Amino acid sequence: MTAKTVPEDSRGVKTSGLQRIREAAATADRGLRHLETVAMVISALSIVVITVIVCAEVFLRTAVGVSTLISAEYAGYLLAANVYLGLAWTFRNGGFIRVELIHGQFRGRAAALINLLITVIATATLLVYTWYIIGFVVQNYRSGATSIFITRTVLWVPQLVMPIGSVLLTCSMISALVRAAAALFAPGLVGQETEDHTEDWL
Repeated sequence: MTAKTVPEDSRGVKTSGLQRIREAAATADRGLRHLETVAMVISALSIVVITVIVCAEVFLRTAVGVSTLISAEYAGYLLAANVYLGLAWTFRNGGFIRVELIHGQFRGRAAALINLLITVIATATLLVYTWYIIGFVVQNYRSGATSIFITRTVLWVPQLVMPIGSVLLTCSMISALVRAAAALFAPGLVGQETEDHTEDWL
């Protein structure tokens, strides 16, 4: 008699719904981390470009007595890029300041609950901020607003870093919100691979 292969499901090795949710969340979080890293690299490069522009301006003024006429303007745009594109990565890696006066007094589920409440408030605030910053850039795009400098730069172009950085930070905060909710209501949902790369920075 030919032996029948027992399906994996009948052996109790099937993936549970909770496990599938955990894997999907971990995959989405890994993708978000990659985007944050790319944005951070661009943010760091903007500092390099600022340095080059400022040094060129100083050299030309000192040695030749002329000005690029763009150093102050474009250094400002690049500074905005540095700040906004670095926000999500900085948050992910614990670079934001956290006041421990209240949060540090709690442990266990109480700490998880406080952490969830803080994350909810932060997420709601960022959603509102991102909505308005996107509206601000769209308004400048529609109006064709330009800078007051000699270059007459179309403002919505350098301003794009603002909604991009805000959206990335909001997504990172939503990811933190999911982890905070999981830590409180379903501790098993937080996988080891997520814990290895992300800690509670709220």
